[in-house]
Amino acid sequence: MSPIENGLCCPNCNEPLRDVNLIICPYCGVEISIQVEDNYPLKEKDITETFKFDPENIWLFTDPDAIKYYEEHKKLEELRHDIKFSVMRGGVWNKDELEYAAEIERLLNQGSIEEKRSHWWVSPHPTVYRVKMRGYIRINGKAHRFIKGNEITFQCRMAREQRNLNAPLLIKKFTPTNSSILCGEMKGSMKGM
Repeated sequence: MSPIENGLCCPNCNEPLRDVNLIICPYCGVEISIQVEDNYPLKEKDITETFKFDPENIWLFTDPDAIKYYEEHKKLEELRHDIKFSVMRGGVWNKDELEYAAEIERLLNQGSIEEKRSHWWVSPHPTVYRVKMRGYIRINGKAHRFIKGNEITFQCRMAREQRNLNAPLLIKKFTPTNSSILCGEMKGSMKGM
C-alpha cells in the first residue's frame, strides 16, 4: 500500500506525500513533524532494503578503525568471538538491528548525519554519527527523533536491556573516553554461552 493509499498527506497543504522519509513538504515547504509515538508500518521497499544487510556479518556494526585497532594489537579474534557470542548471543543480527543499519544508510545518503570519526567504547564498537539536521530514525515502526548536535550509535542487546531501551540505538551527546571494553566483560553479560 502506498503512502497515498494510507492517507499520508502534508499537515499544511494536504497534498499526498509519496515518501514517508520526507522532512520538508515538496509542495508548500512546511517542515513535517514526526512524533516519537507515531507508528509507521513497514513497506515492501523497507523490508527489501533491510535485507541487503547480511544478518550473519559479524562486522556489520563494527567501526573500521576499531577493527584496525584490534588487528594492530593482535586481538581481532578476541573481538570476533566477543561479537559472535556476547553481542550476537550465538545467533544472527535481528530484524530491528538490520533496520537500524538500513536507517543509518538512509540518513547518511540524505546528509542528515555524518560519521564522527570515532566509535562506541563497548563492542561491537559501532561508529558514532553526528547529527547535522533535525530528523528521525525509524525502527520497529517507531520514529526516534533527533536534533542537530545529537549523536547516534548502535546499542547491543545487553546494553538495551541494561538501559531499558526499546530500540538498538542511543541518541544524545556523548562524552569522549579512551577506554574500551568487550561486551562479555561487562557486568551482567551472558557468561559461558
